[in-house]
Amino acid sequence: MASKPSINSSTAWTDEELRRSVEIYVLLLRFQEQGSDERFEPLAQALLGGVLAERNGAAIRYRLRNISAVAQELGGPILRAFSPAESVGRLVRPRIREMLIGDPAFARLISSIAKADIGDTAAALNALRILREAIGSLERELGWRGHNGPPDLSETNKERADLQEALSDIGAIEVELVKPDPDPDLVRARSGKLLGLLSIFGKWIGARTTKFVDTTLLAAAPLVAAKVTGVLPALIDAVEAAVKAVGH
Repeated sequence: MASKPSINSSTAWTDEELRRSVEIYVLLLRFQEQGSDERFEPLAQALLGGVLAERNGAAIRYRLRNISAVAQELGGPILRAFSPAESVGRLVRPRIREMLIGDPAFARLISSIAKADIGDTAAALNALRILREAIGSLERELGWRGHNGPPDLSETNKERADLQEALSDIGAIEVELVKPDPDPDLVRARSGKLLGLLSIFGKWIGARTTKFVDTTLLAAAPLVAAKVTGVLPALIDAVEAAVKAVGH
């Protein structure tokens, strides 16, 4: 299937496009801060659908580098994969700046006080519940796709096995957190395994397309791509909350 024509590079970026770019940047930054920054590019293929689907790869890469420049200016961490590009644009820079400042996750990243806080076990358990539900929804979609999609189900079966392993890790963390004296090392180890979903999702997506932005990905499996996108913020929320609940 042919890709949609890209928007002309001179076309001004809308607030919606910039906001989505900032949201993606901060999500990937949170993964990086947890020590899991592999395969950003394949994941971006799923994340950059929708409002950004008609922007070409080069334009999106440069926009993420622009966001790095503004993030650095604000004293925050930046994505190592996207070095700062200072030519942001007189009208675009303040819009990106405002969006970063208004993003609660970015605010937490640049706040040393927030990083030092001990978390709430109840909040961690709730975040794990949300992640479990998101994974369950994705697993059901994979089952549907296997039934109605390609005849070779070996890939789908492997994907579902990966999700089952993630659910097992979630269960182990939940069991540990409700103990009077949870084992921090076990929680961190299982949380680290959960972050492995980032690489797993990247492999799934990378097996389907090699372009940085390819709208055929969303056309081929729209619900799966959408649900993968939905799992990612739930994943990083759960990992952050679980690790914080037992102390850094």
